Amino acid sequence: MKTTQLLFSYGTLQESEVQEKILDRKLKGTKDVLSGYIKHEKKMMDKYPIVVPSGNPKDVVEGVLYKVSNYELYKIDLYESLAYSRVLATLESSAKAWIYVPNVD
Repeated sequence: MKTTQLLFSYGTLQESEVQEKILDRKLKGTKDVLSGYIKHEKKMMDKYPIVVPSGNPKDVVEGVLYKVSNYELYKIDLYESLAYSRVLATLESSAKAWIYVPNVD
């Protein structure tokens, strides 16, 4: 069983204050790109960014790829709440990482 997971962040999870609040540590990551998605102008609770599939592989979202433990991923799931679903995506680096997409219509 894998003990670490890859997580791609395009929003508030990149902020060190948010990382420390959720995980009690700052994460170190590398820049990466998510293709075929766009950052939507609508935000969750008018504050948090969301990405949605665009159907166009030329559309990209820049972000940061982190390695987190399974337990840290669970804690991030709780932070993201039922407002988001975690789905697996392939990044431009070929890494397969979890991303959070909104549970909204």
